[in-house]
Amino acid sequence: MRQSLSEKRSTDLHAPEPETRDWRAAARALTLAVTLSAVLVVVAIIDQVGGRSLADHATAMYAPYGKRPDPNLLYGLVYTIAAIGALLWLLVIRSVRSRRRSAPVLTVVVTAITAALALLLLVTTEYGAQIFPPLWGILAMLPPAAGILAAVLLRRRRG
Repeated sequence: MRQSLSEKRSTDLHAPEPETRDWRAAARALTLAVTLSAVLVVVAIIDQVGGRSLADHATAMYAPYGKRPDPNLLYGLVYTIAAIGALLWLLVIRSVRSRRRSAPVLTVVVTAITAALALLLLVTTEYGAQIFPPLWGILAMLPPAAGILAAVLLRRRRG
């Protein structure tokens, strides 16, 4: 028996959409981004309590100019960047797990925001010298790198 076009359309509407994005792998990559944000916080806490390499670097940089930097301000900036990143990544994870159509775009936007914040640590200079040692900028760039991976996984078409 032959189906009419209206019957065929109604059955096609209820057919499951073929899986074209790797949602699970993207969620894992985003979980890695949150974890890497937490690693940045842990490294900052360890440095603030023990090594104080960030504080020593800033003190040495500002000493020729007779300035005394507040190390709490520097550590606070690192904590803020890590916290904002972690919260944004958690928002993206929620979007990916619910498989929203906006998830790939949101992933790219949050990747760009967190990368811009990481660049702040990586390239900010004063008196011709970097305020933060390169290690801090590199650590802050790791979560956006995981975000790039997630964006690729959400964009890629699975065959």
